[in-house]
Amino acid sequence: MKTKLMLCVCVSMLGFGASFEIASKEYCSIKTLKGTYTYSSQGYYAGEPYAESGMESYNGAGNVVNNYTDSLGRVSAGDTATYVIGEDCHGTVTYNSGSVYKIYVSPNGDSMTYILTSGDGVIAGTSRRVSSKLILK
Repeated sequence: MKTKLMLCVCVSMLGFGASFEIASKEYCSIKTLKGTYTYSSQGYYAGEPYAESGMESYNGAGNVVNNYTDSLGRVSAGDTATYVIGEDCHGTVTYNSGSVYKIYVSPNGDSMTYILTSGDGVIAGTSRRVSSKLILK
């Protein structure tokens, strides 16, 4: 009787451990990106060297406001975008100007990497959260 009881307790504890592991896994959603991020991009656009630096505010509901300076215009400009993120922490940002980027987000939303998947360029970079507040609106 004691052996059966001990076996039940051990099996129950193993089951509890497995369910705890599943519950502690991190998943992403559009809510993962919330706050303001600074970024830096490098690459080529229309066959010419390209660099861009800027700031973006993600509202946690699929919308982005962007302010940047690039090596082509050399003046501050802005854009807006929408984004989606899957549970596997990668997604897409689509800017109103027509650019589309594939993004790979850290599960806690503190940083991401990205690459241009549309148009005439080869552009990639990194972005990190600098504030939980929406600095750009």
